[in-house]
Parts: sequence; C-alpha cells; structure tokens
Amino acid sequence: MPVSTAETTFWRVEGSLLNLSAVQPVGYFTWRAQSFSERWIRRGALALSALIRPLLYSIDRIFATRFLHTLLRGISQDRLDLLGEEFFEYKLKPRLKPRGVAKLKEAQARGEKIVLVSQGLDHLMKPLARELGSGPADSQPP
Repeated sequence: MPVSTAETTFWRVEGSLLNLSAVQPVGYFTWRAQSFSERWIRRGALALSALIRPLLYSIDRIFATRFLHTLLRGISQDRLDLLGEEFFEYKLKPRLKPRGVAKLKEAQARGEKIVLVSQGLDHLMKPLARELGSGPADSQPP
C-alpha cells in the first residue's frame, strides 16, 4: 500500500507488486554458486538454516533474516548483481501483479516520485525499479 508525503510516494513492493519471501532469492543465489564445492557447501548451510530459521524467526525476525543472508557472504558484488538480474527476469518479472503495476504507473503519470520499499535485496530491487521506471538505473548506496 502506497504512503505519500508532499512530493514522494513510498511504495511497498511485497504485497502490492510481488509476493516475495526472503528465503526464495537466497536459495536461488546459493544454488548458483560458481564452484561445485561452494555450491554444495552453501546448499548444506541452506538446509541447516531451514531447521534453525523458524526458531530464530520466532525470537527476532530481523536477526533471522540477517542470519539467512550470511549464506551469501563471500559472493562477489558483481556475481550477486548478475544473479539478481537473472532471478528478476526469470522468476519475479513474470509474477508481477498487473493491478499493482497499473496503480504504480498511474501514480507516476500524476507526476509522483516513487520510492520502492522492500525487505528484498538490492540485487533484486534495482532491476525491478528499472523495469517500473521508478528509480535510477545505477543508484548506489552512499
């Protein structure tokens, strides 16, 4: 659901544009690690985290998500960007909610500045922002 300020609309991605969990992209990234041994180590760690994560999630959701993202440590930025583009094109783009996209396009047509808000990794949100025309193509964090 969008939240507006004087000039900017903050648009929540989860729910309005996509059904996206934190586990899905991490699983995709770990299954596509570069080396064979790295792939199996990350797959095993993902399986182990599947056992631990529900407990962690019940205690602290933010920590559980950060714990999940530790599986991506050691993967280079450019590799994560490449996998994020791939995941967006093949998995997320076909599942964009047409109604949500239409509402976002209407807001853009009214001249509203859209800021996408998501729990998702920036490796996924950058291609989404480019697709929707609601963000700079090469935005970098400060």
